[in-house]
Amino acid sequence: MQTSFIMKKILLSIFLFIGVWHMNAQLSPAIELGGGLALKHTEGFYIPRYTVSGINLYQGLGLYTTYEQRNDVVFNDDFNGDGNYQRYTMGPTISLNSNLYGFAGISPFGPYGLGHSFGKVRKEFGLGLVFNPVTLRIGYSNWVGTTIGVHYRLQRGSTQGFQSKRPKKAAKSMLPAEKIVETVIRQVDTVVVIKEVIKEVQVEVIREIERDETLELLTKVYFRDNSIQYVPESFQRLQEIADAIKANPSSAIVIIGHTDPRGNEAYNFNLGMERAQRFANDLVLKYGIPAQSVEVRSFGKAEPVSEDNSQNRRVEIFLKK
Repeated sequence: MQTSFIMKKILLSIFLFIGVWHMNAQLSPAIELGGGLALKHTEGFYIPRYTVSGINLYQGLGLYTTYEQRNDVVFNDDFNGDGNYQRYTMGPTISLNSNLYGFAGISPFGPYGLGHSFGKVRKEFGLGLVFNPVTLRIGYSNWVGTTIGVHYRLQRGSTQGFQSKRPKKAAKSMLPAEKIVETVIRQVDTVVVIKEVIKEVQVEVIREIERDETLELLTKVYFRDNSIQYVPESFQRLQEIADAIKANPSSAIVIIGHTDPRGNEAYNFNLGMERAQRFANDLVLKYGIPAQSVEVRSFGKAEPVSEDNSQNRRVEIFLKK
């Protein structure tokens, strides 16, 4: 009874801890497929494991299921009497950030599934460490001890989801400026950006925006890789930034989007604009900054500030005096 009570407290603490970390996560969906081992059953044998996971399906929450099977083993709880060990485990996953998630599950049916006392029900918990596209999972189960696994991640968008990967090699775009500007205008629904369309001029020209000497840098906001989602640290500072802007009501706001140096010119110009637009929309819609006082621009990959690409994926917020 005492062991069961302690296990309940441990599992509850894990869920609360993960939940607090997750509150500000903004992540894209992913599917993971993989296998691994339960290193030592209570009766002394290892077990192969096969897992399918849906990560970040909704607000950082996901689901996983694991199937374990080993044939020709003899153990006391061989309920079928055939020497074959088969178990299922399933439960939620909760993302801490783009590189780490927690998981916890139980056996819903079968030997030591639901219907037994909590102390006997098969339980497990652990962490997934994401080294995109490979994930290393390490866990612990009350019946089979330490579990390890290696999964392959299918993803989209950012470091999560069914990924549409950015080009690894930069290439000059031959898209005319008119097409780029039309794309930008479609993205700008809330904040009006005035740009002159110069027909048949290459993309390189449209990006040549001179910095206004009257601009005063207020702060920077950082984004996830290949995404318009904020990193958690920046997400937590949005109210603080909005308050600083409100403290300067006579100043216009200029938001300039940037990317890291990977990929081609046109792609990064658009990504930088999308990041600037995302932040501008949040200022207007969530924090009440007047739309007419906000201007968005993009420098794409033209101005990296560090060899650490996490510092290049940013928007800069300026006060225009």
